[in-house]
Amino acid sequence: MIVATTPLRLPLGGGLTDLRAYAERYAGVTISTTIDLATYVSVLPTLDGRFEVHHAGGFETASSLDQIRHDLVREALRAQGMGDTPVRVAVWVDVAGESGLGASGSITVGLLSALAAYRGEIMPAEAAAEAAAHIEVEVLGGASGYHDPHVCARGGLLRLDYEGARVRSRSLSLGQEQRRAFERSLMLFASGRQARTKPSLDLLRAQFERAVPLLHELKALALELEAALEAGDLSTVATCIGAKQHLKMRLPGHFSDGFVEDVVARVEATGAAAQVPGGKISGYVLVCCPGEQHEPVRRALGDLREVPFELSQRGTRVVSV
Repeated sequence: MIVATTPLRLPLGGGLTDLRAYAERYAGVTISTTIDLATYVSVLPTLDGRFEVHHAGGFETASSLDQIRHDLVREALRAQGMGDTPVRVAVWVDVAGESGLGASGSITVGLLSALAAYRGEIMPAEAAAEAAAHIEVEVLGGASGYHDPHVCARGGLLRLDYEGARVRSRSLSLGQEQRRAFERSLMLFASGRQARTKPSLDLLRAQFERAVPLLHELKALALELEAALEAGDLSTVATCIGAKQHLKMRLPGHFSDGFVEDVVARVEATGAAAQVPGGKISGYVLVCCPGEQHEPVRRALGDLREVPFELSQRGTRVVSV
């Protein structure tokens, strides 16, 4: 059995400038980090000559590739040239579906990497990221941007630059104590909400020209965030994270409602900053507390479930069990 483990991610700055429409015309920039929550993909030989897919949404079997309903599994098999190679595939995720933590990009990277290993090949992280982004952006019609597969495949605290589908990465230079202080400043809460990303991004693309000035501001904030992180200036880091959320709430798309406004206000009343990750109203709330006001934040968000996590330096990895 082949098992691929791929981290999930927290988008800190520049999110949505990785969308194709923006990246091709203006070049995007994101700052993000992988965390120790992950997705898992296993691949085994088939028992009866049929494709078999297990995932959180259920279980399916198919006699041909085109009959597979799970989009990511079907297109990953197609990309790896395994349309005539039935296998058993299972997908697990540490968080609920439609989380806003990059699960679909992480899963797609894991699928491609595990299927390559099943065929006896090693797929470099950069190649898996590029192929996964192609599936999400081009094949599936913009279900996401270029960001998630590239950060999840590589791992770490990264600046990613986008010129269309061409992506360059740079690890941010933080000392060990700086990294620990940054990690201590972060908290994550689950709201239990679920929403699909594509409808939100479709609205954004439909009103793209109106969104461009705000996307320019998001990119500028990402550069400010990068400088603050490398300088160890956590107060400015928090300011940038909070400012990103307020810009997102002004964008066309599903980025804000009464719940989001209320949660952001409650967090900001404690002196911390809040961000709802992802290209929609996601199921998680990221909080940055540079003054380590963790207890006031916990009281303010007492109706949400705190999710322990750590920053991760590892990208996708594959083992044979």
